[in-house]
Amino acid sequence: MEPKDTVRAGRDRLADVAGDLPQDRPGVRTCATCDREEIMRWAAKHGAEPATGEATASGPAVRDINDLGAGIRFNFPGFAPLRPIMWDEWFDNFDRHDLLFVYEEEDTGQVAERAHAHWQARGGDGGQDREDWFQAERELRRNAGGGSPSVRYRLVRKQRDH
Repeated sequence: MEPKDTVRAGRDRLADVAGDLPQDRPGVRTCATCDREEIMRWAAKHGAEPATGEATASGPAVRDINDLGAGIRFNFPGFAPLRPIMWDEWFDNFDRHDLLFVYEEEDTGQVAERAHAHWQARGGDGGQDREDWFQAERELRRNAGGGSPSVRYRLVRKQRDH
């Protein structure tokens, strides 16, 4: 079930709420959300922990964050230059600055289409569905310049209607 505050469909719709975004790479789609559970799921999947560089009630400044004023980021395993904070503090900043969390994920629809094409090319014979799927993922990654969905993310201000 899709969180109501997550946008995955249509780049035009996503641009309406998040502004200019880079073009999706093959096999990857860009998503934007303000849903707390979705953000925490993404963070858990990537080993990301809420962090800040700024001085707050919970601690001193450790690094200047040049962003939209929210001063929030994530620390990742092996790369934790910022001060860890609790989720409540992270989301307080996120909400106060009216932000969206923008991230990439695998576009399983594109992978499925490519895997189906492999199946058809073999004459519709069964028993190789996993191999077809993995081959489709490899081809899409290769077409994307070797990249797969990454841990890259952006925090952007929600677009306001004029």
